[in-house]
Amino acid sequence: MPADRPRAQLLAQQLEGRRLGRFTLKLTSVRPVKVRTGWFYFTLAVAAREGAVSRGPLMTGIVSAGGRGVAPWFECRLYPEVELASDKRLDARAEGLEAGAVEAVGELVPPGGHMMVDYENAGQEETFAALVLRVPPAASYLGALMFRAGFRGHFKDWYFSEGGHEGPRKLQANKSPNAAEARRALAAHREELAAFVGRALPERRDQAEVIRKAQARARALLEEMGR
Repeated sequence: MPADRPRAQLLAQQLEGRRLGRFTLKLTSVRPVKVRTGWFYFTLAVAAREGAVSRGPLMTGIVSAGGRGVAPWFECRLYPEVELASDKRLDARAEGLEAGAVEAVGELVPPGGHMMVDYENAGQEETFAALVLRVPPAASYLGALMFRAGFRGHFKDWYFSEGGHEGPRKLQANKSPNAAEARRALAAHREELAAFVGRALPERRDQAEVIRKAQARARALLEEMGR
């Protein structure tokens, strides 16, 4: 890749061709954000080994290479169902493509960087409901994807606009900038998740189901961390 291309564009281009099971990530669009120097919009589609590139995206977002003390970051929207070239609909979640795309981004973001994922769009209702019910962010569906992709620092729930330009609700997961911060963040996650698995279920059936699923994720994460 030419060295004179902007760093953010080069970051996005590293997603091209990533294999996710029987699918491949295809970067179908990269263009600059006009009002933000160094930021780029990008669109990721998928292609089966024997098929054409999907019509609909798996992920869209903005990438920044950072600068002036800010590490690279991605702001994304995931699409759990993808429209294929054949007009059929692909269950991207069941195929593990959401998780795979987040993992691919996680490999590009260094310590101190972060990833934000919009949870106010169609298909992400479970994360929305979980965060409203005060589920630990790492135990929400999208939070667990980011946590497993290496974003094990502190989380921030952008549930309201602080300056009026932040857009829809999104969950931000950070990578700790150094080993000491990583240890502190991991200890905080363990404490929060361990307390959460003992929370009593709400009386409402729909809310109880949201908490039950989140508690299962929390137990799995605790096992992966070795408690």
